[in-house]
Amino acid sequence: MKRLGEYIKDNKLKELSTLINKRIYLIKCSNLGANLKENIYTANLFEIPFFWKDELGIEQSKKIEFQSEWNEEKETLIDYYNLKIKVVEREKFVESFENVLKKTSKKGINSNITFSEFMISEILILSREEVADEQIEIRHDEGILFIDKNGNRILLSAEIKCTGEVEFINNSSVIEKRIKELKIRKTLGNTV
Repeated sequence: MKRLGEYIKDNKLKELSTLINKRIYLIKCSNLGANLKENIYTANLFEIPFFWKDELGIEQSKKIEFQSEWNEEKETLIDYYNLKIKVVEREKFVESFENVLKKTSKKGINSNITFSEFMISEILILSREEVADEQIEIRHDEGILFIDKNGNRILLSAEIKCTGEVEFINNSSVIEKRIKELKIRKTLGNTV
């Protein structure tokens, strides 16, 4: 049986695990789309700064870049998605706010989604596993679910209706509907 799709690689999961016990409250993106009825936001790339204090109490920050790569199997035209994540250093600006705003706007990162501060305590990697026909099996990671110590959740996932887009959801009932067909493949963080 031919297999389509891929899971997030172990080295990327290790990068992702560095978000445990870090704070997020902002997502930056370009070309923001929004379904306000269901509180679903879409873009082709999300940049999520995360924050923590070091041993000296000095505020530190990095960012995660999250996007999805759409693929289509040539013979059957079955499509599938591969999640792309990268944890990188944030740009350091030492100039005026206006200049920083101009630079980020030129890069196309000009929309923000803000929400209440969220301390990540657990991360679930959600995958789709299904047999598309007798000869093709689809197995790929489709979402990343952040959970805080109070059980609040934020979902980042491939937008399955629009190629190359990803979605951000922080509405619990919408998250529940979105992930009901997905399986928990991996758990990172405080699993006690």
